[in-house]
Amino acid sequence: MMTGDWEWLRGPQPSSEVPERLCTPTASPELNLGVQIIGSNIVGNDVVELAAQYMAEHARLELWIGRHQPPLSFRRQFELGRAPSAALLVAYEAWIAFEAAYQTSGKKVDQVRDEREQLKAALGRATQALVRARTE
Repeated sequence: MMTGDWEWLRGPQPSSEVPERLCTPTASPELNLGVQIIGSNIVGNDVVELAAQYMAEHARLELWIGRHQPPLSFRRQFELGRAPSAALLVAYEAWIAFEAAYQTSGKKVDQVRDEREQLKAALGRATQALVRARTE
């Protein structure tokens, strides 16, 4: 039975189930998503830039957590772990939708403009969530 001090663990938790395709080539699903997007050759440089910014903000958050003085409590680290999980979900869902639309269109980029804009918006939201996690 949990005491009041641990009650916060009962709340919604970040998903521990990461899609298989986000498990390589690195140990970081966030970086793997960025690598997939950047290496896909189906997005423009504007999307590549947003994916790179997402990856950079993830790295900044990890560095900030690791270097924080005084060291963050287990509870605070747990709470901060929600931001990358939620950001990853937003970006990954948009990426999957874009890829599917691209394949369905017969690989015609001009027919997936809406999905492309949704991907860009999702990467922007995910990046901002990571920034907010460091500044709140």
